[in-house]
Amino acid sequence: MVRKACLLVSAVAGIMLTPNAWADFSHSGSLKNLSVGSRSPIDENYYFSNLSRLRLEPRYRYGAWRLDAAYDLEWITGSFLDSPEFALLRNSADPRYWDLQGNVYDSRDLVARHQLYRGTLQWRSPVGDLRLGRQQVNWSTALIWNPTDILNPVTPTSLEPDERIGVDALLWDRPWGALGRISAVYAPQHRYADSSKAARIKRYLIGIDIALMVGEFADVAKAGLSGSGSVADTGWRTEFVWSNPDAGNHYWQGVVDLNWAFPGGFNLAVEYFYNGQPEPQAGVDLARLLPTQPVYSGRHYAGLLAWQDISAFWQYRVVAIRNSDDASWVFYPRSTWTLPLEPEIYLTAGAQWFGGDDDSEYGRFEPVGLMEVQWFF
Repeated sequence: MVRKACLLVSAVAGIMLTPNAWADFSHSGSLKNLSVGSRSPIDENYYFSNLSRLRLEPRYRYGAWRLDAAYDLEWITGSFLDSPEFALLRNSADPRYWDLQGNVYDSRDLVARHQLYRGTLQWRSPVGDLRLGRQQVNWSTALIWNPTDILNPVTPTSLEPDERIGVDALLWDRPWGALGRISAVYAPQHRYADSSKAARIKRYLIGIDIALMVGEFADVAKAGLSGSGSVADTGWRTEFVWSNPDAGNHYWQGVVDLNWAFPGGFNLAVEYFYNGQPEPQAGVDLARLLPTQPVYSGRHYAGLLAWQDISAFWQYRVVAIRNSDDASWVFYPRSTWTLPLEPEIYLTAGAQWFGGDDDSEYGRFEPVGLMEVQWFF
């Protein structure tokens, strides 16, 4: 694994150090530090985690070809490394097809790891765009819950809501007239039965963005319908997905969203989410710690999302979610400040508060505090 990390670092560094040889080469990057403190609901011990991430993003264009990559080096320290949560994360399987990630160094005090977060080769062919590699295939419409976002799911309570694990896939995409698109994706797995194949058609009709999705995701056949539009200054979004697993009964998931944009830049959205397949959660909600397949233990959820750019240097985002079945809830505010400096530096502070009975979905968790600093270069 160390050898693999050295090869990837050498390749990226070699490209970035020889830009004159690449007429259409560009690059950017970021350095993030995320500190999180909470208390484990498993052993009731307090823990602290500090994650530092260096991301390098080279890009290259040549005619109809384009190469994009995002390579991460991460360092994790803190008492979180001794927590039962981290033990569960360490043993969790990686859903990606290619083995382009792993630990470089692993001890009780420090874990250093690397990954190809994104890496795609795109060809603009006469029959459409072909993109091969580790990518985000986002077919979602709603703002809090996204049942149609199957290949790159993220839970609403994720500590890094903008981070998605990515899928190794081949994507074909082309315009359908001036107001539509047709897409198809194939995401392989080491067992063919676990692979995913799907297609999506999107079209703008009579003031409505509407999309239809069908596919086989591992051992589950799915069909989804999504749409968005506005009526009387009220925006609306919907997603409905029918799932038919090989083992088990078919079920529905759906989201209805209403959203408003007010003077002064204040935005508000309310959503109702129906989950037709509740699943009991064991031990800990790993979705808060790692972008992975969301798991919901209830059928009926209500959510509120508010966000505003107060000024060019201050933005905030608030998510509130209630499980209507067990009356548990989570409140998640985040506030971001842009520092008035020449480098592009962002400071974010946030917290998560939970309520409900000790055996409910959200009530068993302790408050979480986070502090994030990110520098873009």
